[in-house]
Amino acid sequence: MNDKTYKDVNGLEKDDLSLLYTLGEALGDLPTDDETQQAWAEFEAKHYRTNRRRKIVRLSIGVVAAAAVAIAAVLFVPWNRLTAVQYGSGTFVAADLPDGIVHTVDGGKRVVSTPTATTLTVVLPDGTHVLLGAGSRIEYPESFDGQPTREVRLTGMARFDVHHDKSQPFIVHADGVRAEVLGTVFDVRAYPNISHSVTLYSGKVRVRDDSGRHTVTLKPGQMATLGGRRDVKVAQADLTAMAGWTHGMFIFDNERLEDVMNDIGSWYNTSIVFTDRRAADTRVHISLPRSTSLSDVLRALNDMGVAKFTLAGNKVTVK
Repeated sequence: MNDKTYKDVNGLEKDDLSLLYTLGEALGDLPTDDETQQAWAEFEAKHYRTNRRRKIVRLSIGVVAAAAVAIAAVLFVPWNRLTAVQYGSGTFVAADLPDGIVHTVDGGKRVVSTPTATTLTVVLPDGTHVLLGAGSRIEYPESFDGQPTREVRLTGMARFDVHHDKSQPFIVHADGVRAEVLGTVFDVRAYPNISHSVTLYSGKVRVRDDSGRHTVTLKPGQMATLGGRRDVKVAQADLTAMAGWTHGMFIFDNERLEDVMNDIGSWYNTSIVFTDRRAADTRVHISLPRSTSLSDVLRALNDMGVAKFTLAGNKVTVK
C-alpha cells in the first residue's frame, strides 16, 4: 500500500503517523523523553493549534512488547478532599491544594506542600533526597539527631533516595502503609479506592500494614501490593514505565485506564468519574509531556478512541 492510499484510508499523512506512533507507543518500543516531547510539540502544532484536526488513527490496545517500567517513590493520600462525586464510579477526587509551594515550621516539624502540576526536590536533615509530586505534602523533623529512627509522613507522591544509616532506619508513614529502609530508592503508592503498593529499585525495604499482621521484605525489582483486606502480595515490577513523572512525563505502557486516569487526576488535581466500569479496565499505551494542558491530554485520549472523556468544571467523566 503506498503512502497516498494510506492517507486516503486513515486521514493521516505519513509523518503524522510517525508522530502518533511516538506518542502512542504503537510500535512496541517506548520512545525516549526527548522523542516524546518533540513528537507532541510537532503533532500539537500541526493539528491542535492550527485547528486542522483530523481523525487520529485508533491505537492498538493490548498489543505491545513493552520495555520494563515503573514509578519512583510514589504515594498518594489526598488531603482535605473536596466534595465527593454525586454519581457514577469515582476514582481520584480533587483536593483543596495551595496555590504555590508552601514551607512551614512549627514545634520542630517542617512541612512542605506542593500545588497542582508541580514537582519539588526536598533534602531532609540526614541528606535523604525526596522528589515531591504534584499535590503532595511531607512532614519531617528539623533534625533526626538523638532519635532511634528517621520517620516522615507523606501525603501524595514522592521518590525517596534514602541516605544510608544502618543505626537509624528510615520509615515512611502513609495511609495505612509503613515502609522501613536503611538506604535505598523506592516508591510508595496509596491512592484512595485502589490497592496500595511499594516498589523497590535498589537496596532493601520492609513493608507492612499498620496492624503489623502482614509484613514482607522486598528485593530490587519487586513490588508489594496491599489489597482491600490488607493482605500483602509480592510480584515482579516493571521498573521503567512508572518513573516517567520524575522526568516530567506521563508514560503508560499497557496500563489500566482507571490507573492512568488516577495519575492524570492527581497531577491536575481533577476529580475522575467512570460511568462505564468496562472502560476502566481498557489497556492503554501512551506517552505525553506533563507540561501538556489537561484539555489536550483528554483530546489525545478521545482521539485514541479508548473511551469518551468530557471535562466539566473540575471533574472528568469517562464513559
